[in-house]
Amino acid sequence: MKSIIIIGGGASGLMAAYELSKHKLPVTILEGKNSLGGRISTLHNRAFSQPIEAGAEFIHGDLPVTLGLLKDANIPYHAINDSMFHIEKGKLKKQDHFAGNWNKLMKQMDSLKQDMPLNDFLNRFFADDTYTGLRKTVHDFAGGFDLADSKTASTKALYREWSEEMGNQYRIDGGYKKLIDHLETSAKANGCVFITGCCAKKISWQEDEVNVLTMCSRIFKAAKIVVTVPVSVLQANEKDKNYIEFEPTIPAHINAARDIGFGAVIKIILEFNNNFWNVKHTNAGFIFMNEVIPTWWTQLPVEQPVLTGWIGGEKAISLKDNTDKQLLEIALRSLANAFEIPVDALEMNLKAFKIANWNKEACINGGYSFNTTKTVDAKKILNQPAGNTIFFAGEALYQGIPGGTVEAALSNAKKTAALVLNSLHKTA
Repeated sequence: MKSIIIIGGGASGLMAAYELSKHKLPVTILEGKNSLGGRISTLHNRAFSQPIEAGAEFIHGDLPVTLGLLKDANIPYHAINDSMFHIEKGKLKKQDHFAGNWNKLMKQMDSLKQDMPLNDFLNRFFADDTYTGLRKTVHDFAGGFDLADSKTASTKALYREWSEEMGNQYRIDGGYKKLIDHLETSAKANGCVFITGCCAKKISWQEDEVNVLTMCSRIFKAAKIVVTVPVSVLQANEKDKNYIEFEPTIPAHINAARDIGFGAVIKIILEFNNNFWNVKHTNAGFIFMNEVIPTWWTQLPVEQPVLTGWIGGEKAISLKDNTDKQLLEIALRSLANAFEIPVDALEMNLKAFKIANWNKEACINGGYSFNTTKTVDAKKILNQPAGNTIFFAGEALYQGIPGGTVEAALSNAKKTAALVLNSLHKTA
């Protein structure tokens, strides 16, 4: 029976293992970190009163694959309070990102014939001084929500995403790790082997034959391989620590990977002794502010004194080399300025904190992907195997909406697993 190696134990790798192991195929997952989950990272830190999400946190809509898995595993989840507020000089008011000229912007994006980077689009159609506020809102939204670099991000792709109704959003009770544990347990029950702390260094291959040399000098052999590392790893060059060499080379696929954007993100989780923000408003799900850390959210409808700060895109890149202590100071200063509370009062109220600087995370180097003007063609290439032997999967390869999500990773992995099975049947 032909065996399969999966590189990467994140959501995509685990989903591929879950699907392939159902067919009793010999499957081995190689994961560079000492734990599974990738950009899903639910932490049980005793300093916090509840599990915290250092990585993925939300289910962005009624998503069939994610919710189907949760139902199968009897994992409960709950809708969040996504009411949005803006705070400035201590005053909270309802936030409307899409007020003003937003409708005009969306109409112009929709009518665009030839795709172009977002910056070029704004400079062509909204260059007038009357649109200064709109341009800032668009830049902040693209960078903060999509982690997109406006110099390269596809205007058409952003339009498709922004015009899509997201619907309800959810959190998983106890954290996303519940879903990771379900996929791992199910795959193990079907015979899948998991090897952690073992990072791929070189993939030597010919059709229906793969040899993987790891950084710990082990060699693994299989007939097929599924590479589910973040697209940032495929974009690495020979000097980078996480570079994976392919022999023979696969230039079309590697070049395609470099045509997909990959954004930076820093997440800051703060637990206080009390919900000081409730003094201003008792129903704030998301809070936006004109500060260095511009986006925050609460745990509503769960009443916990936890605030999560989020900074993405180019702003996150500018802060990526800061220490955790410096980022904590910036976060507290942002809150102090917005709520008009002394920093030392916030420090005294602070119970616990966690800084998740994903730009420094080995073998990840960022948050999630975004579409450039070249990404549509790049995904077509990466969604086809090299030599009927090397398959790719991950959120960056997903061709639907929403991108950059756990659903994207799971859906694409499911599709890739079907391609692998079809390939095996053809060569059986």
